[in-house]
Amino acid sequence: MKNINKTTIERLVEFMEYKNLNDNKITSIAGLSVGLIGRARKNNSGLHSDTIEKILTSFPELNPTWLLTGKGNMLNKESEKNVINNNEENLIDDIFDTQRDILAFLKKNYTKKIF
Repeated sequence: MKNINKTTIERLVEFMEYKNLNDNKITSIAGLSVGLIGRARKNNSGLHSDTIEKILTSFPELNPTWLLTGKGNMLNKESEKNVINNNEENLIDDIFDTQRDILAFLKKNYTKKIF
């Protein structure tokens, strides 16, 4: 099904799945009423403009045009670049952390103690 045929709540659920968020997490992050997302999903109902505003403010990478109309990409172009850059930076940081851990282990277990 194309995104333009989906409702706003269905697109929001798609974004939530992409971000690995459940109803409670997005409610907490965006400062929404408890149960609001669950009720909207259950009833396949629309979201009020203040709810959408809170979601878009909390998740600036989410493309508002896509959320409301299904047109365009789910993520803003700049955010996509940032996600890629952040993932690369995180990978490099993880590699360095692993190298430090290995060096510390080797020093601890294989360094001869001089008396």
